[in-house]
Amino acid sequence: AGTATIAVSPTTTGTINIVSVTSSGTPSCINPQTSSIPITVLPLPTASVTANPTTICQNGTTTLTFTGTPNATVTYNINGGANQTITLNAAGTATIAVSPTTTGTINIVSVTSSGTPSCINPQTSSIPITVLPLPTASVTANPSTICQNGTTTLTFTGTPNATVTYNINGGTNQ
Repeated sequence: AGTATIAVSPTTTGTINIVSVTSSGTPSCINPQTSSIPITVLPLPTASVTANPTTICQNGTTTLTFTGTPNATVTYNINGGANQTITLNAAGTATIAVSPTTTGTINIVSVTSSGTPSCINPQTSSIPITVLPLPTASVTANPSTICQNGTTTLTFTGTPNATVTYNINGGTNQ
């Protein structure tokens, strides 16, 4: 039928050149030719993520800053959970506040460029996030019943090295 199709993967922008055409059969005729078509190879989009801070308290938040290819869409997840997306602005940045519930990682799964064609770059980068448990404390009094002007011993028990603020009968915090 006079057609042939092949798949090629050029690595840089350039041209596809026809150098010559040779007929089949005997005699074989050769026709040098100088036709070409341009091929544009777009770079794969990229992204990275930072967190500020990287250590938070339980129920706290951290700000994720994504940077990379302008207008690209970044697919990420927190601790391997459901994938989420965020689109970088024209300067190549986007920020979002998140509240991870457990220590783990912020994972970039892929980056997709805007425009046509839309190029997808699977990525496997991640940053650690540490979530610290909230400190706890309880108090006991011994004895718990005393005479007026008497004393009792308060014993505080809880998170080691934590500072406990308390008051007696709603008075000044100590």
